[in-house]
Parts: sequence; C-alpha cells; structure tokens
Amino acid sequence: MIDDYVLGCGHEHVHTDGYRPRSRSHDDGPLTGLFLGGIGASVCSRDLDGRFARWHLQNGYHVRQIIDQAFFALRWKAGNDSGYFRLAGSGPHAAEGKRDVRSLFPVVRESYDAAGVLSAEAEFFSPVFPGDTKASVLPVWYCAVTVTNISHGPADADIAWFWPNLLGWRVQQVTPAERGACWPGQTHSGNTASVFGVDDISGVIQQRFPGRPVTDEMEGEIALCTYGQPGERVSVLPCCKAGQNLIDRSPEHQEYTAAWAEAQFASQGVLPGEGFTWNAHWDEALCSAVSRGDTLAAGESRTWSFCLAADMPLVKFGSGRRWYRKYTRWFGRRGRGASGIARYAAEHQSRFREEISQWHSNCFTSVDADRRTVAMLINELYLMQGGGSVWTEAAYEDDALEPPLLGGGEHCALLEGYDVGYCYYNTLDLWTYGWYGVSRWWPEFASSVFRDFLDAAEVEIPDLRMIYRDEQMRPMLTRGKLPHDLGAPMEDPWHLINGYQMRDDSNTWKDHNQGFLISFYLHVKMHGKTLTLDEWRKVRCAGRFVISQDADKDGLPRHDIFGDSTWDNLGIKGVSAFSGTLNLACLAVLAQWAGEMGDDSFAALCLERLALGQRTLMSTLWNGRYFRLCEEGRYAQCIMADGVLGVYLADIAGLEGYLEEIDRDHVKSHLKAFYEINMMQCCSGRIGPLLAASPGRTVFDGDGGDELQVNEVIVGSAWSAAAMMKHYGLHQQYQRIAEVLYRTVYGEGGLQFRTPAAYDPQGRFRAPMNMRPLAAWFTAWESGGT
Repeated sequence: MIDDYVLGCGHEHVHTDGYRPRSRSHDDGPLTGLFLGGIGASVCSRDLDGRFARWHLQNGYHVRQIIDQAFFALRWKAGNDSGYFRLAGSGPHAAEGKRDVRSLFPVVRESYDAAGVLSAEAEFFSPVFPGDTKASVLPVWYCAVTVTNISHGPADADIAWFWPNLLGWRVQQVTPAERGACWPGQTHSGNTASVFGVDDISGVIQQRFPGRPVTDEMEGEIALCTYGQPGERVSVLPCCKAGQNLIDRSPEHQEYTAAWAEAQFASQGVLPGEGFTWNAHWDEALCSAVSRGDTLAAGESRTWSFCLAADMPLVKFGSGRRWYRKYTRWFGRRGRGASGIARYAAEHQSRFREEISQWHSNCFTSVDADRRTVAMLINELYLMQGGGSVWTEAAYEDDALEPPLLGGGEHCALLEGYDVGYCYYNTLDLWTYGWYGVSRWWPEFASSVFRDFLDAAEVEIPDLRMIYRDEQMRPMLTRGKLPHDLGAPMEDPWHLINGYQMRDDSNTWKDHNQGFLISFYLHVKMHGKTLTLDEWRKVRCAGRFVISQDADKDGLPRHDIFGDSTWDNLGIKGVSAFSGTLNLACLAVLAQWAGEMGDDSFAALCLERLALGQRTLMSTLWNGRYFRLCEEGRYAQCIMADGVLGVYLADIAGLEGYLEEIDRDHVKSHLKAFYEINMMQCCSGRIGPLLAASPGRTVFDGDGGDELQVNEVIVGSAWSAAAMMKHYGLHQQYQRIAEVLYRTVYGEGGLQFRTPAAYDPQGRFRAPMNMRPLAAWFTAWESGGT
C-alpha cells in the first residue's frame, strides 16, 4: 500500500518560496502535484494543496490556472452539529485542521479531519501501470473517498464533486510563460449535459453539440460518475452556471449557479434536484456536480468512488492534421461513448488499483536503492502523462492533407519540454537519456519512438531554410542523419520532422545517430528481440552517416561548428569526450550487428575505426586523471561526467570487449575527479554536480548568446553521473548525488512533478517538465536491464 513507503513529497514538506524560473521558463509554483488521466489523453493535475491547477487538455499545450469550480467537498452532520469544507488546503471553503498529502505515481492520497467527528481519506489515481496498454491509455481518472465515523454516535457524511464543462476549450498557440488565465473564455456555445445511470453507476454526461459528428479536438463527451453500495444517498446536478450573474442577489442566492448549488449541498448534504438541462451560449460556462453519501454508525467506514471518463477521440496539431487517440482501438471513434468507458472503468477499478500496488511493491523490492530514492524514480514517471504525451491509433481518415511522412498509423511521443526552444516531440539527444525509463515500463511506447526514428534514417528533405547562427540556407534533413526531433505540436508531428532546424544546423550534430544507435541496441537486447533485415538496412544507413562524420578517419568526429551536439550552448572544439565515447559505443554496436547480419565488410570497417578511435581518445583527451571535455577552447581543461557515457552504455550493453583499450580504472578515475571538481567545488556539494568545471574554476561566461548549460546542474546529466558512479562501484558518491537531487527537486526546491532541465547555484531553474531527467532510471539498470 502507498502508506508503507517513504514517498515523494507531502504538502507540509515543500518550501513555498522554492526556486524561481529563468527568463522564458514558465513557473507553476512550488505546490505542483501529479497529473490525472491516461497516457496521451487530456490530463489535469491537482496541486499539493488540493486545487486543480494544470491543464493539458490539448496535446502539447500547457495551461496553469486554478479553476475554483473544479473541486471535491465533504459535508457532515452529527446531532445538532454540522460542517462543510472542500477537500483542499487553500482557496474557498478550504479544510481546516490536520491535512496530509502523499504521492506515488500514479496515486495521490490526501487525509482530512472533520472536527473530530469524521476522518476522510481521498485517493486520486489514474490506471497507468506497466503491462496493460489498454488501461494505461484510458482517458480516465478516479477519486475514492474513504470516510470513517470516529465519533461515538451516528453521523451523516456526503461527498460532492463539482466539475466545469471544459469541452470546446481551446487555447492560443503561445508559450506557457506568456499565457495567463484563459478560462472560462468564450468557447461554450453548444455545451450541455444530461443525467445518466446504469446499474449502480449514477452521473452526468457533459456534451458539446450532441447531435453532430465529432470532427475536432476538445469535442465529444465527458462522464462524471459515482458508485458505491445500494441504498446510499446520491444526487446529480447536470447543469448550472459556473460563474455568477450581475444581478441583485448574493452568489449563494443566485439559483442554478455553482455557488448556489454548493451552498445547497453545504446546508442539506444533497445537490438541488430539479435536473434542468440547457444549451450554453458562447460566454456561458456550465458546471455539473454529483454527490454520494450515507449515515455512518460509530466506528463505521465507507468508501465512495468517483470517476471521470472522457471520450474525446481526436488530437489536432497546428497544421490542422488530426489523429485518433490510442484508446479508440477498444472504444470506437465516434466520441459518444463516455458512458461505456465509465462502465468499463468502474468494473475494473479494483483490479487496476491492485496492479498499481503490486507494481509499486515490485519496484521497492527489486531496485537497489533506499525507499525514498525508489519513490522518486517512480514519481519521475509523471512525465508519461504530464509530458505532452501522444499515443495515436491512426490518422483521421478524412483529412485532405498529404499522407504523413512517417505513416498514418500508431505513433508515440513525449515533449522535450513546453517552453520556447524545447517544445518538440521525442527530441533525440534527450531521448538518449530518457528512453530507458519509458522502455522498461511501456516498451510498446518506446518501440514506436525508435521505429519512427529508424523510418526517418533514409529520408531526405532537400527543402532549404535559413540557419540563423550560420546565416546560411541549409537543407531540412540530410539522408542518413537522424532528425533532431519528430516535429512540434504547433506544426505537424511525424510529417514536418526536424523542426529544430532553425537556430543551429542539426544535420551537423555529432551525438544524434550515435546516441540513438546504442540506445536502440540496448532496447532491442533488453526485450529479447533481433533485428529484421529492414531494420538492419536502416541502421546501416544511419551508421554510414556516423562513419562519414569521422572526416579525419581517426575514429572520432570533431566539433568544428558551434552548437553541434546536445551541449549546443557550449563552445566545444575538436575531439570531445562526450561525443567521442558515444561514437565508440556506436561503432561497437554497428560491428556487433554487422557481424550478426553477415555484413563482414562493414563490420571490418567499424572495427578499424573503433580501434583508431580508442587510441585517438586516449592520446588526445586523457590527462592522467580524467578525460578532458574537449580538445581545444575554453573548456579544454574541464571535465564532464558524460565524457565517459559512451563507455558506460557499451558496458551495460555487454559490448565491453570492443572497448578494451580504455582502462576501466581510467573511467573510475574520471568519475572520482568529476565528483571532486564539479560536485564538491560548487557550494561544497550542496546543490549537485555542475555540467562542466575545471580544477579551481566553476564559473564561466556564457557562450553563443546565452548563459545556458554552463554554470548549471543539468538534472538528467547529473542522474547519468549517479548511474555511472553506482555501476562502477563508487557507491558513496552515487548516494550523495541522489540525495542532493532528491532534496532539490522534492524538498526545498519545490520542483516536484515539473522536474526542470537545469537549475543553478543562484536558485533559478530552466525548462520545467523536461525529458532528460528520466535518466534517473539508469540508476536502476541492474534490476531491470539486459
């Protein structure tokens, strides 16, 4: 059970000042909580203070706004005493007294005390867990409220759930940092609701233009339902106005408004029962509510369940192309099946919750780490819902657009992040860090991403566009070079790929193909698969491009253009340890697979370059203590943990025999030096390891127009450093880094469930909800890898 573990965070443990955002990074505040909903579905999140505050209803769009018409509430009565409060720690009618919050993805548990008469425990969860794709993509979330009568006599208890009709709510294409409050807006025309009941399930179906076919995003149905034991008090309010009217009555006396309905429930314990429904005007936001309760004997406990089930089958991106969500494979594409999804969800709630508990238990048993660290690893999987995820079943069949470049079938994607410069799907240099946490638990999702990149290997897009750093026109994508990304939500994912091709020329990057090929090898071996001939052809095409980047034919690529790797804000020059060791790991993969596929000539070429590359790395960058970050320039004496990332990835892939000329004692020496220089030199190790530092120096001027990456702790890179420390037996250093990252993200930093790309010694963070921190799961490789 969730209480058995040291969990990610509680409201009382978060410092409300937290870290502050850097320029152009959005700030959701330090009380952010888990998201609710399925992978690739419309999702929302409930802050640690119990208020619904983050909305990802359109895939790829982030909205931060507390909507006070979305809430759960408890009304009680014992003898002549009664009380009412919302299940929240702040805002209107907030609960008073003791309140506790526990989070362990995908479950949030909140506890409340009602004046010593009742205790209440509200558990919110989504059916997102490994081994059941149908459950994980369900557009569903639950709230199960267990109320216990702790008094000496009978007591009435009732729970109400108010929820606005959000159908039709579409937001502008602006960055999250620029977007302010945008609900209720003027998008409500055609919204309505009706009462429904099937067996012991009662509730409301919110609809939009119910007589029309569903042809756009944010259209369809949303079911709000409740179920429990026969004979319990149930009340349903299908329609009321969410806001107030400018008339001569106080809010609670304006009938058929949410404030009036809440006042009625607070007084009587049931919702107004007229059941009127109507169609909304354009500026008339509607709200619905359901309640459930009963009289409890002294000492009696009762659990009442509530469920949101949405049938909004379409995703639409900026180009206008539409896709069916994955759940439509089982529940149809009409967008009129919310009641059926709700019934399925209700029938399987207990099984889903048991599966989640078993998964949690297995994690705590199998992962070699303290319970707090394991809980943090589990919680980092919040990105599967909150990271703008998309899981499509097929392209919408009536689109007049040309067929998608990468096909019109199943696709999966996560955003690099939501802010400007990061809003791309499956950014490849971050996928190298984040793939394992996805592949371990949702291998179908990861396989889809790998497949899409493979399919892009032989694609050439000769269209020219301006590259602003070079002030030159360059092709969109070169054949053999894997794209930087698979598109942006504001454009046309899986069709307009390599969307980052703008500021820098991503066709020149020295880590994309390399990182992909070693990651793909690990994914394939991890799941006991073998390459098909079609896959080998594409792998070989991407591998030939890797060979072509070794212009000097000494086994390693050279950085000769600013920004030609994931560290695109560092002026790396010449041979670098990061891209160099990734290149070696990639050559090992190519040699291994070429041998398996009987491609002896290509295997021989890869082995030749591999031998040369190891010698070049040692002679150029090894200084007797560590591998220097790069050959030339201001960072030539610096160290980066990821300078040995390629060696580590080759080792865990079982390819260590291909890299025999790199002494693993050198690798350990490198990691020890990194800990001493990058970790302990900066703030005495209190904030974590900087990406780059040199003996006696931790601060550098910014490169390329911005001070990014330099002078920062890159969270995903810090986790990869921790994983390497653990793998090579440096357990004390691993534990210290993990402890600091936990404290910063889930403690004093208030960065939980929005883990940023980076933060700095000045208490600033950048690019929250970033993909790279999923690298934390590499610290658990030995418990679940090959």
